This record gives sequence, structure tokens and C-alpha cells, in this order.
Amino acid sequence: MTSKDLVYVGLIVLTALIFYCHGFFSGVNRSRRIYEALLGGPDSEAPREQASGPMSRLSGSPPGLSSRRGSEIRGDFGNN
Repeated sequence: MTSKDLVYVGLIVLTALIFYCHGFFSGVNRSRRIYEALLGGPDSEAPREQASGPMSRLSGSPPGLSSRRGSEIRGDFGNN
């Protein structure tokens, strides 16, 4: 292997490490927010965080479809 190949392999490994650490720490922070909201953390911001957080969309119907709850959503999927 030449030094150029080693530089490229090093960049690939460094990029993979950065993406892994970013995903790990965002998972830790998300879990911390969820558990603080459930257990009543020291900030006592649970109602505000829960109302505007990303998990609030999962509990109800999708945005924009609340008025179409009983109707059928149609689409053109072509020939199957």
C-alpha cells in the first residue's frame, strides 16, 4: 500500500468513527430527554418538551390528515 492509500483508509475510518459517535451521543441525549420527561426530571420541563418534541407526532394522526380521518386516501400507483 502506498501512503496515498493509507491516507484514504484513514479518512474512511475517521469518517465512520465520527458518524458512529454522533449517532451514539444523539441516542444518549434522546433517551435522557425521554426518561426525564417520564420521571419528572430536575428541570420540570416535561410538559413543554413533550408537547414540542419529536415524539409528540407519533401519538396522534399525521399532520394535515386530522380532518380526513374517516376518508380514504387515494393515489395513482400505476400498473402493478
